[in-house]
Amino acid sequence: MESGGSASATPVVSPSPLSRAERAHTRLSWQERLARNARVSTSEQVTIKLFGVPEAFATSLGLASA
Repeated sequence: MESGGSASATPVVSPSPLSRAERAHTRLSWQERLARNARVSTSEQVTIKLFGVPEAFATSLGLASA
């Protein structure tokens, strides 16, 4: 007597962990990281709002006040 299932069970094979050299090969160099994270020159000016800074202190640092 045979069972009706003709599909064979395929064992799930997990990939082996990468070696240290293999992992290092896929990492970005510092030049590649800096180039990827670089801010484009056409971007708008960055504005940071600091709250609680006395106006006289901000003026002495040359910061614009709102």
